[in-house]
Amino acid sequence: MTVAVMIEKAWLMLIGLSVGGGALYLIYFRDSHYWRYLGEFYESPWNRPMETRHFQHAVAYGEGFASKSYNGLLTIGVHELGLALRILPPFSFFHKPLFIPYSEIKGWTQLWYLNSKSYELEFQSAPNVKLVMPASQIKWLQEKSQGQMEVINKHSRHKQRPNIWYAIIILQGLMGFGLLLYLVLGYGSL
Repeated sequence: MTVAVMIEKAWLMLIGLSVGGGALYLIYFRDSHYWRYLGEFYESPWNRPMETRHFQHAVAYGEGFASKSYNGLLTIGVHELGLALRILPPFSFFHKPLFIPYSEIKGWTQLWYLNSKSYELEFQSAPNVKLVMPASQIKWLQEKSQGQMEVINKHSRHKQRPNIWYAIIILQGLMGFGLLLYLVLGYGSL
């Protein structure tokens, strides 16, 4: 292999790594939009909480960007005066740890998850972003906060996920199940 061929391969590899790395950077940066907004008000170093739950779930949403789901990527810690949130590495680029005082949080029931109850959390200092969490996590947070976190069992005053969304999800599931039955029963010749 000549020197010119080696330089060409190294150059092409450098370009490929730059393009791939740049694309990954843009994806992580875009997906962290809501988290960075919350960080403007609640960014704080991760201090050892009284109790911690790993691999938790949340969906961040607001106006202007698509919602961002943190399924199984969230660590929640409870302190005397608030809750701490952080994203597990390697997904934590642009997601610095947050500490949100209980006094800043208000919650309502929300029809977000198809298979379980959920609650929407709104933050007093950062009203443009909402977090949706499963009811089991909210119940745990309410117990640990000893009633300091205000959560109401009424529907959110914000726009709910439209019912057509659930109809589409159910229809897609039925179509997939029907195709599976069709193939299993031997009628398909794929």
